Amino acid sequence: MHAMVKQSLPLLILCGFGAILTGTAFGSMSKIFQSIPGLIVVIPGIIAMRGNIGTALGSRLGSAYHLGLIDIDNLWNEELKQNILGSLTLSILVSLIIGVLAYLTSLLLGVQASLIKLLFIVILGGLISAVLLTILTILIIYIVFKKGLDPDNITGPALATFGDIITMLCIIASAYLVEAVV
Repeated sequence: MHAMVKQSLPLLILCGFGAILTGTAFGSMSKIFQSIPGLIVVIPGIIAMRGNIGTALGSRLGSAYHLGLIDIDNLWNEELKQNILGSLTLSILVSLIIGVLAYLTSLLLGVQASLIKLLFIVILGGLISAVLLTILTILIIYIVFKKGLDPDNITGPALATFGDIITMLCIIASAYLVEAVV
């Protein structure tokens, strides 16, 4: 119990600051929400998706570590590759679904949205954040293993927070890219 608190508490405090940073990024998007109707509908779903997929990947890798399927000397193996492939595939598919649902929700709310813009933003933002978070997950798992810490105490909170921040920034960047191109 003491080790869990010692390992998790500083990270959870840092996560609180991460949530503030994510909220600040969200607040900076007011102009883009006005120019791309329906984008605000995307934000909760895409952030939840990345957080869920990222923490699931981290948990699966932590379980694989506890089961002896991966270790510090054998991190890059078939188990890791399959988990990465599954995570990236799931990110693309769920991003597509979120884009379509955001479009349909916008129409139901009487907001004229562009399906192509929403799909491009969520797929691009979701894919970029998926790649970045997958790399971050592997890095966190490696550091946690190297330091002899329990990955279950570290990866969940870290990936949930970093997932929110990175996903929000990727959505913002994707939205501005769409605005610049279209």
